[in-house]
Amino acid sequence: MEFLNPAALYGLFALPLLLVPYLVRRKPRRVVFSSLLLFMEQGTQATAKPWGQLRLPPVFFLQLLLLTLLILALAEPVFSVRLSNIAIVMDNSASMQAREDGTARIALARDQARRVLGDLSANGKVDIFTLVPQLQKVNRAPVSPSEAIGLLVGLEPYDLADAPTNYADLFNQLTSNHKYERVYFISDRPVRGQSGAVRVLTVGKPRDNLAITAFSVSPSSLVNRRLEASVEVANYSAQDQRVRVTVRDDGSGSAVANRELKVPARRTASATFQGLSEKPYYVAEIDDNDALSLDNRQFAIAANARSLKILAVSPRPQALNSLRAISGVSLTIVAPEDYQQTDRSGFGLEIFHYSAPALLPVNPSLLVLPPDSNAVVKLAKPVTRPVASGWRESHPLNRYLNMALFRPTYARPLIPQTAGETIIETVQGSLAFTMEHQGQRLLVLGFDPFPYLGRENLPMSIFTLNLLDWFISASGAKGRATGEPVALRAAQHESTLTTPRGEKHVVKPASTSFTNTFYQGIYQLNQGGEGQLLAINYQSASESDLRDSKPMEIKPTESAISSGSTLFSFWPYLVMASLLLFIVEWFFVPPADHRQLPAAAPRPKLS
Repeated sequence: MEFLNPAALYGLFALPLLLVPYLVRRKPRRVVFSSLLLFMEQGTQATAKPWGQLRLPPVFFLQLLLLTLLILALAEPVFSVRLSNIAIVMDNSASMQAREDGTARIALARDQARRVLGDLSANGKVDIFTLVPQLQKVNRAPVSPSEAIGLLVGLEPYDLADAPTNYADLFNQLTSNHKYERVYFISDRPVRGQSGAVRVLTVGKPRDNLAITAFSVSPSSLVNRRLEASVEVANYSAQDQRVRVTVRDDGSGSAVANRELKVPARRTASATFQGLSEKPYYVAEIDDNDALSLDNRQFAIAANARSLKILAVSPRPQALNSLRAISGVSLTIVAPEDYQQTDRSGFGLEIFHYSAPALLPVNPSLLVLPPDSNAVVKLAKPVTRPVASGWRESHPLNRYLNMALFRPTYARPLIPQTAGETIIETVQGSLAFTMEHQGQRLLVLGFDPFPYLGRENLPMSIFTLNLLDWFISASGAKGRATGEPVALRAAQHESTLTTPRGEKHVVKPASTSFTNTFYQGIYQLNQGGEGQLLAINYQSASESDLRDSKPMEIKPTESAISSGSTLFSFWPYLVMASLLLFIVEWFFVPPADHRQLPAAAPRPKLS
């Protein structure tokens, strides 16, 4: 016999409290008697002791049995037999790499699985499943317990977050589809509730942790080839922490910059390193020896410091041709009707000049006076020489800009139709509006900053250089997250992609993406004879926060209850028996009759 809710058995320690009402004496009452001769023969007087002699009536044992059965019912006992067909679901998410007193949680999970397999019959059959990136069976056919132990040894957690899902429905459906007698889920997540066929075994305890949550490397500006790095560190603990942040280069691993950073409790802090020399990629590390070492490191590929490759879509190409005068700008201009047939891979910026795409592009984009049919903003009535009434002084777009001299000749104020940020505005509406789309920057202007005239129109030229620097600072600097597919362009020959663990994958020419980005690090893509480095980082605040994970709800469904399980829960019968005993006590053992004693005879009067 087993208990689904063993915590309820602690109620058995409260059973001795049932003796208290029988040990406490009743409070004496004052009664008038005509004579005390009958009491004098006792030879003793009533004492004032609060505790009397223990006398237990038969009803006490009935009450004791009643309470015991109720506690057992709350513990949900079930009959069990020796199992012969089970499934073990191993949590292989990133948090299973955390260490408990020097032992990884995945190793503790393997130990739990071995105990489960030890209780299995010799001819039992086992299926092993992993949880991420999706529920997947490891073995093709059911295996014996000894073979299952061999499969468990080879299981290692991925650098992936646990995808949110309804575990109760997932495991109950698994039980129903495969007719498992029991499904064991071994995880570091706490669980609330159990079911007869699904059991959750939890490993690990809450831990404090520090994590790098963001790392990027980008040029300081379009004309400055020196790079700057930005590192963000999160503190998942109740105390402030001091940690040293180090940035290393790609080859030798030598430190190129480091700084001590104070991170407040339950908050984040960032550090910026300037003047980095150009390297293929960089690594940011923190020296904290915490529970999870995976999130103490991130990788970054520097944005192209030498040029900004721009694809311009405009019915007026003459104005945009002036951008070629800016050092570091590589410009390609196409007509709006030719945009869909253009290969847009490799561009760091797409400019839509008096035009707009049907769907927002995946590259960083600039929309200049878009038509009214665009989905981002609506345009108000035209105004001439608008005066800026408000602006974000700290934003890079407004750097070195004198707003008193910033007077566009023609403008149409913008009315945003989506969430974003207004950078420059007038009393009629916004002139510059920014937002993010699929992780890429998007800027919409209600005026035309082109042509670029240099010193002939210094305020507008400063703004144009600012917006180019703003786009190039984000171009290619933001890495991908583990599990995020890598988009591939069409190629005539096979390509190869090498993972951080040295595994080489051959990519067919018809493939449009690579999805097996399960590990953090630098991926090397060789496509069409061109090599490319990709930074893939583990990025999950929910997995890095090891303090208190959200409990999983495991409740049996109707299909799971009616499935052919060898567990037969009998706790409802205990509840019925308890109610029956309560009725017996109520009707057949009535409470003591506390009737008043007859009044004493009146004292005779003396004559």
